[in-house]
Amino acid sequence: MITIDTLTVRAGGRTILDRLTMHLSEGRIHGIAGINGAGKTTLLNALYGFMPAASGSISRNGRPLRRRETAYLESEQFFYSGMTGRDYLDLIRHYHPSSDPTPYVRLFALPIDEEVSLWSTGMKQKLALAAAFMQEKEVLLLDEPFNGLDMEAVYAAQRMIAAAGRAGRTVLVTSHIFPTLEAVADDLFVIDGGSVAGRYDRSEFPRAARELEVFFRRRYEAAFAEK
Repeated sequence: MITIDTLTVRAGGRTILDRLTMHLSEGRIHGIAGINGAGKTTLLNALYGFMPAASGSISRNGRPLRRRETAYLESEQFFYSGMTGRDYLDLIRHYHPSSDPTPYVRLFALPIDEEVSLWSTGMKQKLALAAAFMQEKEVLLLDEPFNGLDMEAVYAAQRMIAAAGRAGRTVLVTSHIFPTLEAVADDLFVIDGGSVAGRYDRSEFPRAARELEVFFRRRYEAAFAEK
């Protein structure tokens, strides 16, 4: 069990996560939905140790969650100038010698001997996905993994996520687009304003979609009524 207990994270003089609490069962795929700026990326940054908590805690089975048991796909990718896809994957293998990129290179047809700076946004995202999955870590943090992908690649990424869940890995997937999570998640957390606004099991996803629609309608009807 990964337990996030009353987690508060601040940056730039404002509170981004406000006493957020979540209980995440092991070996399941947890969807995290919310509009841009809701706190999804900050949550994953805190889980990976990129952002310190002002208060609260993150633990796994009663001890702190360790970075070495976690792989993180960030929402924005960075590749050094002149780096080829092979260079990038070799760098991952240097730190994770047992990892094998071959299945993912074949799946996505990655042109790994070409300079990554010349690749399309979608191809760069496929490379980053390959790097995250090939590490075979117990906990997998995926921040907006479907960004920039075409329909075929979205399908492939969803199948990769589902396979990771079946293999007993704990996966957290964020998205601001509900249907992409609906296809893979075992449960869904909706974050709004830095806190959990709702939690839904898979059988409750239709209700989640209806409640999100009502929530958005009220918010934007109120916004337009003020003008």
